[in-house]
Amino acid sequence: MAELLRATRVEIDLSAIQYNLAQLKARLTPATQCLAVVKANGYGHGMVEVARAVLAAGADWLGVASIVEAVALRQHDIDAPILVHGAALPEDAEALVEFGLRATICDESALAALDRASAAAQVTVPVHVKLDTGMGRLGLWHEEAAATILPWTRYKHVVLEGLYTHLACADEDAEATREQLAAFACVVEKLEAAHLAIPLKHTANSAAAVAFPDSHWNLVRPGLMLYGLYPNETLRHRIPLRPALTWKSRITFLKQVPAGRAISYGRTHITKAATAIATIPVGYADGYSRHLSNRGVVLVRNTAAPVVGRVCMDHLMIDVGRVSGAAVGDEVVLLGAQDGVAITAEELATLAGTIPYEIVTAIAGRVPRLYHRPSVPMPAEPLHAKT
Repeated sequence: MAELLRATRVEIDLSAIQYNLAQLKARLTPATQCLAVVKANGYGHGMVEVARAVLAAGADWLGVASIVEAVALRQHDIDAPILVHGAALPEDAEALVEFGLRATICDESALAALDRASAAAQVTVPVHVKLDTGMGRLGLWHEEAAATILPWTRYKHVVLEGLYTHLACADEDAEATREQLAAFACVVEKLEAAHLAIPLKHTANSAAAVAFPDSHWNLVRPGLMLYGLYPNETLRHRIPLRPALTWKSRITFLKQVPAGRAISYGRTHITKAATAIATIPVGYADGYSRHLSNRGVVLVRNTAAPVVGRVCMDHLMIDVGRVSGAAVGDEVVLLGAQDGVAITAEELATLAGTIPYEIVTAIAGRVPRLYHRPSVPMPAEPLHAKT
């Protein structure tokens, strides 16, 4: 019903997401697994639908931020391995065991609690240990990691399945990234020298997966690129991606406005000449940033129309004085393409002073998602087969 009643909606092309995954997989060796990051409601694209699409296209794992997200996937009958990226707490242990989730372990208290819960359930639970190699957020400091991890092998109901880290600036600082990769490799060497071989090792996010092949190890964790967005503009020339999301609305009111009239709160826009102002039923409560006030651009009849005045909670206004034939009911594209002309998330992010991640993840749940479902996944020829 929401899809029928709301003029504002998001359309998701799931075949584009499958295409983007195929482009990445073509750059991996056959032995390298792929963990598709679907946290934050699939970066605003819809977590469950995206998860099903990427698994159908060959993803091996799913990555989420919280147990709540992981349980939602399980409740939709998704049984693929799921890594919860948030640090596990002792009180999470029973849920992690019950739903068969991979925990991120950052300290021994969580590991001990998980071992007890696993023993009670008479199962053995795989875990992934997080290293901090320079992000300064979650994980064991890499200098101390080997000495900390080796005693953990005494726990009998958990198995150290994975070791990973997060790269802080793979999209902008090659030297710092190489330092992080070297720190991670050093920990791996120490553990293996002590005869502890951890099966899965992973460091690559979207940017690193493309720009740093030595970051792949045997599992990569693409996020933003799955959705057709680039963490760095230089990567646009290295891998072809298709944006999957189009955000649309309609003109619901249109009036002729003389020169000298104020538009929206605070009178931040005064018309300089007679024009036509259209009202669109989308605002910051829908996720269209207030920072786009007097900065944003939308598409109407294949023509760019500027956002004028402050973005309101539920509405924004655009100047359609130069849009020939603009009328109530016309489609408005806030993000995406219209007849070959496009407004990208990267462009909106620049205008709003943020990053494309925030643009798409900010789109509110009250905006209906409509899905274009692929008939079959779209493969790409493996690059390693060409060499």
